[in-house]
Amino acid sequence: MQTIRVGQLVPGMILAQDVLIPRTGVTLLPMNTVLTMEMIRRIASFNIEEVYIKVPERSDKEKNEEILAPVMAETHEKSVAAVEKVITNFRKDSFTQEAIDGLVGDLLEQVEMDADLLLNLTHMKSYDNYLFSHSVNVSIISILIGEQLGYEKEELNQLGVAALLHDIGMLKIAVETWRKTGTLTPTEYQEVRKHPEYGAELLAGMSPEIQAVAAQHHERFDGSGYPRGLKGSQINYKARIVALADVYEACISDRPYRERLTPQEAIKLIVANQEGFDPQILKVFLLTMAIYPIGTFVRLNTGEIGKVIRVSKNQPFRPVLSLYFDRQGELLGQPIRLDLSQDVNHLLYVEDTLSASEHKRLSEIVVKAFPNRPWG
Repeated sequence: MQTIRVGQLVPGMILAQDVLIPRTGVTLLPMNTVLTMEMIRRIASFNIEEVYIKVPERSDKEKNEEILAPVMAETHEKSVAAVEKVITNFRKDSFTQEAIDGLVGDLLEQVEMDADLLLNLTHMKSYDNYLFSHSVNVSIISILIGEQLGYEKEELNQLGVAALLHDIGMLKIAVETWRKTGTLTPTEYQEVRKHPEYGAELLAGMSPEIQAVAAQHHERFDGSGYPRGLKGSQINYKARIVALADVYEACISDRPYRERLTPQEAIKLIVANQEGFDPQILKVFLLTMAIYPIGTFVRLNTGEIGKVIRVSKNQPFRPVLSLYFDRQGELLGQPIRLDLSQDVNHLLYVEDTLSASEHKRLSEIVVKAFPNRPWG
């Protein structure tokens, strides 16, 4: 139990004691009431200064997340390390088709366990070696899109393998070039643009479709891509999926030459350039990521700030949030889980999303304050 000033109450908090109307002793709200915004306003209207709130208890779903999240985070890190080992040894005897299939099988299992939780983890974690973490995350996002397109497990596995290997051609380019923090020279830029062709060459012993994804993931539906300027149906279908996943993941990742975009900023950028993407795949992608993508910091109409941790395909404007900051912008003692799709929260809605700079600042505060909650 803790004392909270009324101005710092947020929806979802639970009363630890009855709230009494001053000077009358009449019960305004009984203990164990889950506060809504209307109730908070009602308490404030009686000039009550503070109330007693229960320390939040974990729901069964949150308890499952606490168990599952560290396991998935560790598996994700191991996947990145394994991808680095497999890809860098691609031309050596240690590489096998079974190894890459096994990695994708692990990713498929994680997606099946909890896709939303997995997306939270991939958004939170930064890696020193961008190429390999990017490959893993593009594979995850591609698999999510493939699921929504109705792919069966075998085809999802093929898509995951192709996505995992889509950037393998970068290994033929000097490390100093693709890790460069400054502007590329014209020569370096032209060399980087050859990595799809290099990838297809390296994958010559694998299936034609995997080669096509490596060769075509920078082609664009309107013909504006490279290296061959293919358009529409000329582009392999799985390459169109990976192209979209590749752009989104690159946007939400920190790079040496720029800071990451927020998930919603990345979505807006993609929509602004939608001519470059297959419209059917883009539609499925937007439904998968939702209006407020997982990992997005948002402000409610009542002023509280939280992070989107789950989305609903049926109610895309009503995500599940972890509230971290009260109406004054003060960090809460414990995050409050708030499901906007519940009837009790019908007067609450997302008023806006935070800028990239605010997103980064608040992410750093949250990670420091709650280091054991990487899932949100």
